[in-house]
Amino acid sequence: MQDHSWDDLRFVLAVFRAGTLAGAGRIAGANETTGARRLKSLERRLQVELFRRTGAGRFEATEVGQEVIRHAERIEHENAAIGETAGRLRQRLVGSVRITSVPIIAHRILLPHLPWFRQANPGLTVELVPDARNLSLSKREADLAIRFARPETGGLTVKARRLGVLAFGVYGPAAASAREAEALEWIGYDDAHLHLPQARWLAAAAAAGGDSGFPALRVSDAETALEAVASGLGRTVLPVLVGEADRRLRRVPGDFADLPVRDVWLLSHKDQDGRASVDAAKAWISGIGWS
Repeated sequence: MQDHSWDDLRFVLAVFRAGTLAGAGRIAGANETTGARRLKSLERRLQVELFRRTGAGRFEATEVGQEVIRHAERIEHENAAIGETAGRLRQRLVGSVRITSVPIIAHRILLPHLPWFRQANPGLTVELVPDARNLSLSKREADLAIRFARPETGGLTVKARRLGVLAFGVYGPAAASAREAEALEWIGYDDAHLHLPQARWLAAAAAAGGDSGFPALRVSDAETALEAVASGLGRTVLPVLVGEADRRLRRVPGDFADLPVRDVWLLSHKDQDGRASVDAAKAWISGIGWS
């Protein structure tokens, strides 16, 4: 009977999730050389190849490697459950939960509500990852994700719960009068983000006003747009839930038609069902007034 240490399997998971030895080392807390040696040693013991390197230098799991990874993920889940069970027996929620969302939601909605959750669960570690990329729940890059759309990948392994809707409004700097705010230039989005509903609305508004492009500023995310408005650089559209909470901003009056309204979704992996830390985080996130 072969003995496979959890450290070896944890590094296999890290390679799968990061795609490189250097990235896996950062995840697993091991240097690249040690990680490579551990991986080769495990492959020799199993007498199989777990990963192949692509032409781009990334590591992709072989068919056998994918099967080993599925077993390793189950062990990872059970290890987390053991710690959380011990915590419940001590009447204290322990463990960690990794939550990702776009920066505007992470910074302006989750963070202000986080103190209550932390106070209620002092033994729980929250890892908050503001990232516009769709981090993979299947690869355990995150436990929970809050997104503006249902997942396009993940199939039956990813569960989606609609949290509510975010209505958008037009906002300018609080220091500007209503008349001054109405005269400000639009802050829009760069070409790579023109698919976003708010970006399309801004492009149409600028065109209707006779502007060519966005003379004030073009940005790649709503968080930067918000800070630009607060700095007096122009006006833009932002979620009402965010704009009304920031005293540096003022809602611009006007008959603005067809402002964006976006659904907000909470995504999780089905294998995380029953984890106390994840369930607690889901309840906290769902309790935020999204609509």
